[in-house]
Amino acid sequence: MPMNWLRMGALLLALDLAGLLLCFNLVYLYSIRLWLGTGSWAFWGISLVTVAMSYVLECYQAREGEGSWRLAIRTLVAVTAAGILTAGLIYITETWDTDPVVLRGVLPGSLLAFAVWAVAWRLVVSAWEEHRFDEWRWMVIGDKERVRLLLRDFDGIGGGGSMAVLLPPDQRARFRSERELETGHYADLEQCAGKPWNGVVLAPRENLPTEMVAQIMNMRLRGVRIYDLTDFYERFIQKLPVWHLEDGWFALSHGFDLLHHRIGLRLKRLVDVVFSLLLLIPALPVGALVALAIKLDRPEHRRGPVFYQQQRTGVNGRLFQIIKFRTMIENAEKQGHAQWAVENDPRITTVGRVLRLARLDELPQLWNVLRGDMSLIGPRPERPSLNLRLEREIPYYDLRHLVKPGITGWAQVNYSYGASVEDALVKLQYDLFYIKNYSLLLDFIIVFKTLRVVLFGRGR
Repeated sequence: MPMNWLRMGALLLALDLAGLLLCFNLVYLYSIRLWLGTGSWAFWGISLVTVAMSYVLECYQAREGEGSWRLAIRTLVAVTAAGILTAGLIYITETWDTDPVVLRGVLPGSLLAFAVWAVAWRLVVSAWEEHRFDEWRWMVIGDKERVRLLLRDFDGIGGGGSMAVLLPPDQRARFRSERELETGHYADLEQCAGKPWNGVVLAPRENLPTEMVAQIMNMRLRGVRIYDLTDFYERFIQKLPVWHLEDGWFALSHGFDLLHHRIGLRLKRLVDVVFSLLLLIPALPVGALVALAIKLDRPEHRRGPVFYQQQRTGVNGRLFQIIKFRTMIENAEKQGHAQWAVENDPRITTVGRVLRLARLDELPQLWNVLRGDMSLIGPRPERPSLNLRLEREIPYYDLRHLVKPGITGWAQVNYSYGASVEDALVKLQYDLFYIKNYSLLLDFIIVFKTLRVVLFGRGR
């Protein structure tokens, strides 16, 4: 789960950086008879590529249900790929004689030593985290429907441990959960308060009785972490529970700096323009091959233009024409109304399936970014007719239009499909998390998660 991933990921990243520094210095000392230190540009460049490749291949988290050895294998693949990539860059740029790090076998020897270091620590940390995670204890106090939604989302991100649920005295409920679960009522808080809890989540529909508030305060003073439902979602599940929010929360909550920070908006726009121009260089020859593939598709699929334009809703509700490579048959929406694409959609062409899997159909949207219609990162732009429907059925759906839509985004990399109102609700919760917590670091994380989605065919 995210809390487990953040703690484990931060520890492994620190160990990786320490390992790279130690391994390069020891191999350099053995080869050159000198101590390298931290002054080598090549060392920092190689370290950056190694860490980035490790993140792309998910070496800073264990996938649900996989053993620690699979994490170790992915780490070996990441270090190998980083070595091949850096060696290629050194050869192409002809910089093999400008830094002693790339001489006398220092680079392969250092990466080999680091691979042993990184794999060993991942085996140790994974075993330690798994043991701790199985002992976590949570208490949830609140309304049964809110608890039900919380358990669904909590189970959805994986995890172990146990949980106790305390409901109002007039409520009875049975919950399905993947974890050990006990249920009780508000009156049971006094006898439960003294147990060793990792945290308490408050999810009541109405104010808690005064005596319960006093007991919860005493638990906090004893060191137990107390979370409001929204804070718990934001910190551990990394989305905002729209079904729980009210206008007052939006008025008083911290964050949402992207909406009124002029320097931040200009910096984001500068990053969009610079990276779009850089991406257009490799995108042009790739786009030419994509266009050729579309025209060489099956006869019934090749009919129609290479590019597809469609009206979408942008920032502040402004409409614009999005540009994509065509992945569906001609007149895919001949019924005259907008339709969601679904899994195994028969309207998608043979080439279109490959383009969607590799996200190559999104390449022409770089032009939308340069025009200012879109950003590289933001909520996914939707059709106006669907937006009107979703705004009627989902609270606060219109808030996603406060920022520019993006080619990729927090919702796109965390949730696979968007083919129903229920899916749109889930994605909105991720979009609002992004808008509230925007930072260049979060954008950086989304970029690497997008690479992961492309490489492993996840998301949509």
